[in-house]
Amino acid sequence: MEPTIRLAAASDLTTIHRIEVGSYPDPWPRSIFYLMRGRASDLFLVAEVDGEVVAYSIGEIEWMHGVKVGHVMNIAVVEACRRRGIAGRLLDELESRFRERNAEYSYLEVRVGNDTAQHLYRKRGYRNLGVLPRYYKNEDGIAMEKPLG
Repeated sequence: MEPTIRLAAASDLTTIHRIEVGSYPDPWPRSIFYLMRGRASDLFLVAEVDGEVVAYSIGEIEWMHGVKVGHVMNIAVVEACRRRGIAGRLLDELESRFRERNAEYSYLEVRVGNDTAQHLYRKRGYRNLGVLPRYYKNEDGIAMEKPLG
């Protein structure tokens, strides 16, 4: 079934945090999700399948070297729904919203060991900028970016 993408609601935050905990070895604390929903609610999205939240994404707009950019902060999908294109749909929607706000680039960080996510990002036009030593608690990260023009 095709997922429905919508803005995250306050009532989704417990489920979103559960998805986070099930997806990452060092999950964000619940408080970050409340903060981000208040800070960039129009860039905090969920994907629903059959009325259940199965994934989320968080983005924000930043200024970097005098240029407006979109930052893909997090994307996570419940394990049972992975490899169905849901993360790609969320990424596409974030990028569309970044473009609406005149961002010139989208960028993100990804774990060196997360080959699946790196593959998705490369397939969507992101290129590696370099390694971020110890970006994650016990693992290096890779910075990636994509022009949105």
